[in-house]
Order: sequence, then C-alpha cells, then structure tokens
Amino acid sequence: MPTTLVLGYDGSDCSKTALARTIDLAGAIAGATVVVVYAFEFSIGYVPMGMTDSPLMMSAEFDDHAQLVRGFGEGEVEKAAVKLAAAGVKAEKVVAEGRPVEVLLETAKEHDAALIVVGSHGQGAVSAAFLGSTALKLLHHSKLPVLVVPRHDKG
Repeated sequence: MPTTLVLGYDGSDCSKTALARTIDLAGAIAGATVVVVYAFEFSIGYVPMGMTDSPLMMSAEFDDHAQLVRGFGEGEVEKAAVKLAAAGVKAEKVVAEGRPVEVLLETAKEHDAALIVVGSHGQGAVSAAFLGSTALKLLHHSKLPVLVVPRHDKG
C-alpha cells in the first residue's frame, strides 16, 4: 500500500519550508502521495464593514468573502502540487472550510496517512496559549506522527 503524507499548506513562508521538507521525505519513499491541505474558518460573528443593517447583505457578502478565501486556497494548493509534481511526487489537493486541526486530522484519517507535516510560525508559548497553535494542537490530538518543521529548517 502506498504511503500518504498530509501537508498543511497556506502559502506562508513556514508552510513553504514544510513543503520543501515534505518533497524531500516523499521523494525518498517509492510511490508516496502527498495530500496538500488548505483549511480556513470564519468566526460566526463575522460582519463585513458597512453591512450591519441587512442580514441578506451580510449573507451575500459573507458568501463572497468565503469564495474569495476558497479561491486563494485553491491557488496555493495548486502551486504546492506543481512543485511536488516537478519533484516527481504525486499530489492530491484539498481545500476545506473548517478548523485547520480538524480538517488536517480528518483528511489524514480519510487517506490513511502515515504522517502529517506542518510548518511552525515560531509563536512563543504565550502567543500559542492565547491564540492557539495548529502545530501544538496537532501534537496533542493526532493519533499518528506529526512533523513540525521549524520556520528556518536547514533540511
């Protein structure tokens, strides 16, 4: 059975570093597949500027904004998939609305992945405690190995 790696990817510098490490890992595993995942979520209290008077306008504006974010994510995972393909690594793409940790864990489960790879933004402990860290949450909740690639990974 082929080995599948799940890569959390958002186009940031730290996710680009994680992509480079994933290319190295997947390239060393015959027949490996990388599932590139872009996950996004919106707060239930999201209200666009100037749209506080009409629930219908808020809904339309929200939908437009969600589609823009989804489109951005699709573009980012496509860029990552192109880099993987150039390195001879098979790639699949997933763009999903939801909490990133939950989307990554569910994708890993659906694909029977061997590993989840994410980059680290390098948040300090205090920032991570208040804002949450995808990498930290994955380490606590994943039942499979998680590779957290530092922002300045030397490979």
